[in-house]
Amino acid sequence: MGKLLAALTAFYIRLVHATGRVTRLGCHDLLSSGETFAVGFWHGMSFCYYPELQKRGDIIITTKHKRGNLIAAVGKLFGYVPFHMPDESDPEATLPDLRRMLSGALANHICYSMDGPLGPYHVPQRFFLVTALLAKKRILPVSVEIKGKIVLKKRWDQYTIPLPFAKITFTFHKPMEVKKNRFDVLPDEIRNVMENKETPALGQ
Repeated sequence: MGKLLAALTAFYIRLVHATGRVTRLGCHDLLSSGETFAVGFWHGMSFCYYPELQKRGDIIITTKHKRGNLIAAVGKLFGYVPFHMPDESDPEATLPDLRRMLSGALANHICYSMDGPLGPYHVPQRFFLVTALLAKKRILPVSVEIKGKIVLKKRWDQYTIPLPFAKITFTFHKPMEVKKNRFDVLPDEIRNVMENKETPALGQ
């Protein structure tokens, strides 16, 4: 059942991207610059993101729950390598564990929903910052706007499903340095960048 659901989900995502109009703004070219990033997006928009880095062997981080298993299965169908990690409330989420899990990810982009797996809504979690710091990667925030969609308003993340023939706009924002002494201010800075409608210059 799990494999069938993943296959159907992947089919629908490909249908949406094949029939819709996808636009990429900002720093998208940096993904092919040779530098690798911790690519962050909101949990509610994760449905849209799979095709963006497909067939590159990049890492998609999921957590240890049923939804995480589905994300991992769909990610595999798009060419990602899933890493199952505990969320920050899990006592297993120690620094040595994270270093071990990330040891094979340094040459790849890491993709992660910044406010997942359980929120709060649009608040980047400390676990995401720790992951980026240990992997020695700058954060590349990606925001998504959709015209033609269904929004599951009763979910904490306002999960958004684009419809066929939708208009999807990805904005790749300016990369952000991760330093441990800035963990208290980075979540607000990331959120402000993600919710700012101004488009960054190419290649910043």
